Amino acid sequence: MDQHSTVTFQQLPFDIHFEVAKHLDYRGILRFASTNRYFHKNLNNPKAILGTSGAKNFIIDRDYHLRKIGHDLFACTNCLQLLPKGKFVRACKFHDIRGLDRFCLDCAAVLKLQPHLQSVTNADRKLEYYFCHNCGQCRTKSERCHGKKLDDDSGEDEVSEALSLCAKPRRQRQGFETFPTHILAKISSFLGFSDILHLRQASRLLNDIVKPNQWTPLQTRYRFVRDKWIKDIQDLDRDMIEKFPCYMCCQIRSKEKFSEKQLTMAENQPETAWKMRCKSCVWRMGRGPMSVTRIEHRRREMCQTCWCIKYARKTCGGCLELYIQGVIDRKTVYLRDEEATRDYQENLYLIDNMFDEQDETEDD
Repeated sequence: MDQHSTVTFQQLPFDIHFEVAKHLDYRGILRFASTNRYFHKNLNNPKAILGTSGAKNFIIDRDYHLRKIGHDLFACTNCLQLLPKGKFVRACKFHDIRGLDRFCLDCAAVLKLQPHLQSVTNADRKLEYYFCHNCGQCRTKSERCHGKKLDDDSGEDEVSEALSLCAKPRRQRQGFETFPTHILAKISSFLGFSDILHLRQASRLLNDIVKPNQWTPLQTRYRFVRDKWIKDIQDLDRDMIEKFPCYMCCQIRSKEKFSEKQLTMAENQPETAWKMRCKSCVWRMGRGPMSVTRIEHRRREMCQTCWCIKYARKTCGGCLELYIQGVIDRKTVYLRDEEATRDYQENLYLIDNMFDEQDETEDD
C-alpha cells in the first residue's frame, strides 16, 4: 500500500467498528448503521451490541415519549418493537410500563403466556385470537389450531396427532408485499384515497404497512370523507343519522364514538364542521401541549377558495389541483402568499420611515 494513501473508516477491520459501536448509545448505533449499506448490514443490531438491558431501556424510554406526544405505537419488552395497539392482547398495560413488561401477540404465543386455544381479545377489541402452545402461534378463529395441549408425558403418536392439527405456516410475501415501504408510499402517491384503502385490505401484511393518512394529501382525505358521508346521509333526517365523520383520523364512525359536544357543535355551527373529531382523537389531543394530534389540528384551516382543509401559511393543495386543471389562475392560488409578501414589505417600509424620522430628529 502507498504510504501516502488514506484509509476510510469503512475499510478498517470489523473489530474496530464493533468496538466503536460499543461506546455509543442505542440511538447512536442506529444512526451509525444508517450511514451506508455496509454498516446497515453489519451493525444494524443494537441489541446484540449493547445487550438486552441497554436496548430495553431505550425502547421503554421511547415508549414513554410516544405516550407524551399521543402516538399509537407501543413497545414490546421482549422483541423490542414499537407496534400498534391491535398487536397486543387486551390485558396489557398501555400507560407507563417502566418496571413492567408488555408482550405483543407473537411474543405472547412463543412464551405461552395465554391459555391454550382459548379466546383472547386483542387490545382494540376488533379480533379474537387463539394461542397454541404446541406450535407457538396465535391465529384468528378461522385459522386456529385444534390439537390438544401437549405435556412432557405425551407420546410420539400424541405429538404427531396434535401437530398435524396445527394451522399451516403463513404464506411467504408475494407481489406488493415484497416492496420496501418507501416504494409502496411512492406508488400510493399516484392512487386515490379509496384505492389506498383497498390496497390496505388486500392482505394482513399490507394492512400493517400501508398508512393511508400519512401517504395521502390532506385535501384528498378531507374530500373523500366529506363526500362519502354526505352521499350516505343525503336522504336521511338528522335524527336518523347513525354515523358521523372524524376529519382528524379520516374515518366515518358510529355516533357513539363522538361526544355530545362535538355533535351539537356540528349541528349548530355547520361552518366549523370540518373541525369535528371523535373521542379517540380528542383524547389524543388532550395528552398535552406536545401531542402530535393537537399540533396537527391547530395547523389546519379552511381554504376560502376551494373550501378544502389546508395547512396555515401554506399553499392550498386543493387550489393547486384546480390550477393544474385550468379552473383558477395562478394569482388566485398564491393570493395569500402575495398578501403576506405585501404586508411584509409594508412593515419594512414603516420601519424604514420610523428610523428616517429618528435620524432627522437627531440631526436637528
